[in-house]
Amino acid sequence: MSSSPAPSPVRRLLTTATLGAVWGAAALLGLHWLGLLERPLTLLHRVDPVGPTVLFIVMDTVRADHLSACGYEQPTSPYLAALAQQGSLSCGAVAPGSWTFPSHASFFTGLPVTDHGSDFTARTQGTEFRRTSIRPLPEGPETLAEHLVAEGHQALGLSGNPVLAEVSGLHRGFARFETAPQFGPWYGEGLLRPLRELLRTADPERPLFLFVNIADAHDPWTPVPADSPVAPQVDEGLYYFTIDPQSQEIEGGTWARYVKGEMSRAEQEQTRARVTALYDHALWKADQTLEDVVRTVVDHGWADAGLRLVITSDHGEFLGEHGLLRHGRYLYEGNQRVPLLYVELPPRAETRISAPTVARDLLPELMSAREAFWLVRDGARPEPALPVSAVAWPDEMWAEQSGGRVGVHTSAARWEPGGGKELWMSGRHMRLDLVEDPEEQRPLDLPADQVSAELQDLVAEVEALAASAEGVDPELLEALHAAGYVDR
Repeated sequence: MSSSPAPSPVRRLLTTATLGAVWGAAALLGLHWLGLLERPLTLLHRVDPVGPTVLFIVMDTVRADHLSACGYEQPTSPYLAALAQQGSLSCGAVAPGSWTFPSHASFFTGLPVTDHGSDFTARTQGTEFRRTSIRPLPEGPETLAEHLVAEGHQALGLSGNPVLAEVSGLHRGFARFETAPQFGPWYGEGLLRPLRELLRTADPERPLFLFVNIADAHDPWTPVPADSPVAPQVDEGLYYFTIDPQSQEIEGGTWARYVKGEMSRAEQEQTRARVTALYDHALWKADQTLEDVVRTVVDHGWADAGLRLVITSDHGEFLGEHGLLRHGRYLYEGNQRVPLLYVELPPRAETRISAPTVARDLLPELMSAREAFWLVRDGARPEPALPVSAVAWPDEMWAEQSGGRVGVHTSAARWEPGGGKELWMSGRHMRLDLVEDPEEQRPLDLPADQVSAELQDLVAEVEALAASAEGVDPELLEALHAAGYVDR
């Protein structure tokens, strides 16, 4: 009697502990059609692709140290951990920007933020804002979508984060790019509906490049139910910033009171515990959505001819460290360290990986998340490896709503192998040892003659962009206001 054929790598991609027993058994036996019968509508739209699919997923607002795939004690990311067994995972990638827009612009172009300039850049004197600029992605740099389309792909995009609106300039090269109207509606199943619709418009006669932003880990966060597998129950959700003109959330809510230091120590600890529980549960939901997105792509047949999958995040989230909540504007580890995963199915001989420890050789623990551009485009890291750095500018809304306590600093940072980090913040040069001081509580002030030439050059670029701030793009500003990132 002949034995059953071994399951393909694509089928193994879906056989995780989080899938149902029927689906898992079907995949292990190679009976893919049994799984498809659970989703009969998908059969009507299943394709036979002419070439491998390139799938690029940004899991918005995901800090690496709160992922179980990266050693966190709560099971926040079981599916990401299962994917890591098929490829290479770095838990020490550094986001190029401090928030969504600049990091995505770097992911789509491969350029550092100081080159593309798509960020809030502000010129200040002390806490006074003289000029602030926000620029869409400029014309000129070739985007991932433009490059892959020129190679014969079709490019489709989907974002649960409303910041990635058309006015951002990030849609260049995409035939279709659908963006959520605001945070929240396109979380979980809300994202899968437009994803299915988007896939049904795809041309099976052209290889597919698909970009998806999964925003479930971004506030607003919903309450944590009593049966959450990762966090204690929290009865109320949280949205730090709201655009509702009747709401007092900005002026008197959790964020403002915390960063202003208006809470007692006991209330601070309670707030941090609540925020951490809400965030961890949101990460778990984002991991579920990740599984559903990948399975939807596979179920539609788009992985049958091969799959190149890259997953990263645009930034993390402050959970009370350094007197901060939410994300952006500062370059501390909780905001900058993100995952970067590369999976290729079927694997090429030179990238075949048998264990996560070997994966570290392909994707080192410390690397720039900007390398996602090359992994998506070429299936290989750039040569030589990119310098690991990030930049951030002040924010008028944060400064105003905090009474000047936060959001007033300009920052540049570079990371070194072995745990070294140089940080420049509003004229102060510091060195940190992330091995001995992982909480970044004991920075060592550096005299000017001990600052590296690389950081000096980066600071010069940051200051030059701030000096050239020339106002805001009104359409982009309106989109950011609708997303809750700026106040009028």
